[in-house]
Amino acid sequence: MIRRKGNIFRLETPSTTLVIKADTAEYLYYGKKLASGGGFEALYGSPRKLFSQYGGTDYSESSVLVENTDGGMSTAFAFSKCKIWAEKPETEGLPSSYGEGKTLELKYTDAAAKVSFFLYYTVFEDSDVIAVSSKLYNGAKKELYIRRLASVQLDLFGKYSFVTFEGDWARERQKVVRSVGRGIFYNDSKKGISSHERNPFVMAEGEDGVYAVNLVYSGNHKELMECCESGRVRLLSGINDFMFRWKLSPGETFTAPEAVICYAPTEDEASLRMHAFVSEHIVRGKWKKKERPVLVNNWEGTYFGFDRERILKIAAAAKEAGAELFVLDDGWFGKRDDDTSSLGDWYDNEVKTGGGLASLADAVRAMGLDFGIWVEPEMISEDSDLYRAHPNFAMKVPGREPTRMRNQLCLNLADEKVQNYVVRVISDVIARSGASYVKWDYNRAVTDPFGKNVPQGEYFHRYILGYYRIASKITKKFPFVLFEGCAGGGGRFDLGSLCYFQQYWTSDDTDARERLKIQSGTSYGYPQTAMGAHVSACPNHQTGDGNPLETRFNVACGGTLGYEMDLSVLSDEEKRTVARQIAFYKEHRKLLQFGDFYRLGEAFGENIAGFMTVSKDKNTAIAVVCASKQVIGGELPYVRFKGLNPSAVYEVTAREQSNYRSAPSFTAGGDVLMGGIPLRDIYEDTEKTQYGGRLYSRLYILKKCKA
Repeated sequence: MIRRKGNIFRLETPSTTLVIKADTAEYLYYGKKLASGGGFEALYGSPRKLFSQYGGTDYSESSVLVENTDGGMSTAFAFSKCKIWAEKPETEGLPSSYGEGKTLELKYTDAAAKVSFFLYYTVFEDSDVIAVSSKLYNGAKKELYIRRLASVQLDLFGKYSFVTFEGDWARERQKVVRSVGRGIFYNDSKKGISSHERNPFVMAEGEDGVYAVNLVYSGNHKELMECCESGRVRLLSGINDFMFRWKLSPGETFTAPEAVICYAPTEDEASLRMHAFVSEHIVRGKWKKKERPVLVNNWEGTYFGFDRERILKIAAAAKEAGAELFVLDDGWFGKRDDDTSSLGDWYDNEVKTGGGLASLADAVRAMGLDFGIWVEPEMISEDSDLYRAHPNFAMKVPGREPTRMRNQLCLNLADEKVQNYVVRVISDVIARSGASYVKWDYNRAVTDPFGKNVPQGEYFHRYILGYYRIASKITKKFPFVLFEGCAGGGGRFDLGSLCYFQQYWTSDDTDARERLKIQSGTSYGYPQTAMGAHVSACPNHQTGDGNPLETRFNVACGGTLGYEMDLSVLSDEEKRTVARQIAFYKEHRKLLQFGDFYRLGEAFGENIAGFMTVSKDKNTAIAVVCASKQVIGGELPYVRFKGLNPSAVYEVTAREQSNYRSAPSFTAGGDVLMGGIPLRDIYEDTEKTQYGGRLYSRLYILKKCKA
């Protein structure tokens, strides 16, 4: 809802209120929904600004920085006009949210420079969030250069912590909390992608609640919090201004990526609102609300060492276990026997597929499984037919030796000819294999940003625009395919990619202990349907740790379930265990994938951690609880369940697990369960492993008792 009184605009969702004074570009209020209808005069002259610019007396980090046509960098944007749109305007050339939502447009103009600055605020009442975007228009007769254009600015007062989600390959989105004192705190990526190291989802957490911000963008980004001498805390989010200098010719417009903001009293509430927004207004197409299939991927089971016979043997075991989809990973194309060759050569390896990709896919489908395929569209091997024919397709600086990662180079996606090639060959792969699922990988970062006739200050963004153009064309051409993004795991796990790919491979680290943290960190900003989560072999291929098969399954229930192993080599008892797991997951799939998701305990630093999903009517729930170590002689571990009806009584039953002798059942009130209960049997795991790093884990089914 958007209401106007003069130049005062009140934007409301069911739980929040945002009040804007348009003529002075101020936030008068943003937070918990206000019951009163007005009385904002006392807040006029607030130092909380909608945007900031260089020039004048604001010496804090600015959201807009422009090299004017006269060579100066000062701007004086003043209010020009405003408009309320009944529907959300499209964001040209960039992925963005969609759906019904009234939008406030604010225009500010620098009369001397003849430049206009626009802000858009779209209210999504169904998810309690507001989408924000900005753009610049050059009305002068000469070109100007944009040096920074943030997507959103939030000015706050009080003591806040800057909550970020950081890490590395195989250690993505670890929650980091920093108290914001005087100074500037950055969260950014300069790698050409949103990165493993720092995700664009951040939170400002204070005594008054949580302000969450996420950017709908897959490239270099920057989020910063600055506390100035007056105590004001400024939060900015947008394209990283590192190596950014965008030429804006007369009559042209530059649009910044969209950001989404929400206020909530707690982290859990902020996550629920962000999950609802992503599920309803970012993810799209056939798979938006469709239950995701249980898959088996051969990668950690075979790596490059497979042939047709071995693949069909794994697929047969997958079918017997109850899986619905088999995914053929890296190694099926060109002369690809290791990672040194063939990226870009998307023709069949006849020896390994035994008659071609189409024949192998048909054989898998004949077993009653759907077929999925792995591709890495944005990369090129120097040892490839493509590179020998078109070395100019690779991203590299003329006269310099390129930096190699995983024995490969990036394709120059800023070149439309390269984009068209990728669309053509990857479309052919999907068509000839008849794949119903595509794993779209990206296994290195940008190190040699250069393209002929592309200004250096525009390259990173033009590269991402090329990625979006490719992804848009291919996903539109195959609307019934389930696309799972991947970037060496979760290196490009962001809202921009999720506008095209319905889910994302959360991390290459499939160890249950590490995945508990990675999935917990990811869940702050992204729903469980977006998180690919697989059960892998033991000892784990990344960490060497060992966990019982049942524990690995429990943790993988926190996302879209798959198995990353050769099921055909399991013992008969292990095969029966996997079959029971898959049957259980299918029975409860709708709840696990689309229920309200809560984190239990604390994965970062505490012994007890886990998650639970609760049905919308609060009648059923599933909870997974893990203990990272056994405490001898100490107090019993406790868990506080979440999201239940406090006045209801629930029957709580532990799932039967092969590594526990019993499956206890009891009844308790919702308020009792949320107040905390002891986990008396959590350490009674009977399965011992010779490897370290194990978790103790149980899964509980909660059902509301009939009155």
